[in-house]
Amino acid sequence: MIVTNARGPETGPLTAVSRGRESASATGHRSRLVPLRPCAEESPHALQTEHTRLHQAFLGRVIDYLCADAGVRQFVDWGCPVPGTAERVRDACSGASVVHVAPHGTAGVLSTAGAAVLSGEGSGVDALLRRLGTSGLVDFDEPVAVLMTRPFTAGDPPTGTDALHALMRGGGYLALASTAPHAVAERAFLPFQPLEPGVADIAWWPYPDEDVSDKGTGIVAGLGRAPVQGRGTRRWR
Repeated sequence: MIVTNARGPETGPLTAVSRGRESASATGHRSRLVPLRPCAEESPHALQTEHTRLHQAFLGRVIDYLCADAGVRQFVDWGCPVPGTAERVRDACSGASVVHVAPHGTAGVLSTAGAAVLSGEGSGVDALLRRLGTSGLVDFDEPVAVLMTRPFTAGDPPTGTDALHALMRGGGYLALASTAPHAVAERAFLPFQPLEPGVADIAWWPYPDEDVSDKGTGIVAGLGRAPVQGRGTRRWR
């Protein structure tokens, strides 16, 4: 399974980080990735368009991995800031279900493509999670991926990750993006276990930043995993 447009021939599949909160480097050689980025003199509109393209490409790599390698067939688009998420999921797996959670102020950027929409107008994160858990739109006894990639800042980290983790009885994944420093962004995944390389610039994840010489976008992103909740055991799925 190829999850980036450019990978070294010896780069292995994504794996969970096994030692605490530190990211474990994959063995083998990693190719340098030099993404196409706009020149500094380009207009703010061109820069925004390029960032949108890079964000969509990141989501595409995440979705391809989750569908092909992790066997996920349920996706929750939690107010993703770029259009086309549902279509991208269906391209990767035609039988996958998509639920859009539209927190306040984000409904206008969603492209529903026949997917269910859970409006968040007037609701906090805890209330939205309760509604998601009781709506029947998601079967939390099966793996589910939540794409929560509207970039958060260091002063406004995401809330409700503990409750979301507890809901994922059948295991699952959480994708996040942030403009915060790496350490802050990685802490936001708790209690999810980050897949290597932890967080990296959105333009080239899952390559670690130290493997890429380009300046990047300033937005970092990553993918965390929750285990299947068994009877006294924790199994990965």
